[in-house]
Amino acid sequence: MQLYQNATTAPDNQELIDETADVLELLAITLAVIAQPGTPTALSQTMAILGYNCAINWAAILHADLNVVEGGVQ
Repeated sequence: MQLYQNATTAPDNQELIDETADVLELLAITLAVIAQPGTPTALSQTMAILGYNCAINWAAILHADLNVVEGGVQ
């Protein structure tokens, strides 16, 4: 979290903040679909898998980006 806070204070990282907000919005929509009482089980499971993969892959991309911002791979 500290890496993210340090990286997002720079004005040139606004794109990173915007993209993170978009991903969080998609994850919120996914959770909203899953939480609906009328959502079929198969759709809930599919959305959960897509949401999980989105979150994991975004975290990996974000971690790689922050390591570049911090000056190298740690």
